[in-house]
Amino acid sequence: MTGIKTFYYLLIAVSVFFILFALLFLIAAINNPARMNIAFASGFTGAALMYFSLAAIAHINYNSPPNLEPLILKIARRNNGYFSAEEIMARLNITEKTFNAVIDSMISRGAAFEESRDGSLVYKSAVVSLEAKRKCEFCGNEFNVRDALNKCPGCGGSIKTG
Repeated sequence: MTGIKTFYYLLIAVSVFFILFALLFLIAAINNPARMNIAFASGFTGAALMYFSLAAIAHINYNSPPNLEPLILKIARRNNGYFSAEEIMARLNITEKTFNAVIDSMISRGAAFEESRDGSLVYKSAVVSLEAKRKCEFCGNEFNVRDALNKCPGCGGSIKTG
């Protein structure tokens, strides 16, 4: 991956050269309007190279395991810590090769585990944090932390974090 990114960074440097060359010919076109065609062609080439290089670098960065892991964990949180390869590949629009690289990294660090459910392979996230709850100390009703409650609406008892 590093070699590919280096190539795209060099391509950005080349595109800057084309853009500067276009500006030089644009200035020279003041005296000779025929140079305007070269300026436009060089400027277009430089801009196109810059655009495609930056888009390729952004794609490489998006598909890196350190970037995809938080997205996978976010999906796992919605499913009580469980996710499947098909679900991740469909939601994040990644290839099986990219998914395998990310999941291998997660499994090797202990952030995810393989499980078999109904004959299909699923993964369980080990680092999905449980949502903090608050409980009424009298009746035991549970409330989310973000609920701005001090007293239980059911019995009037105090709500404690726990």
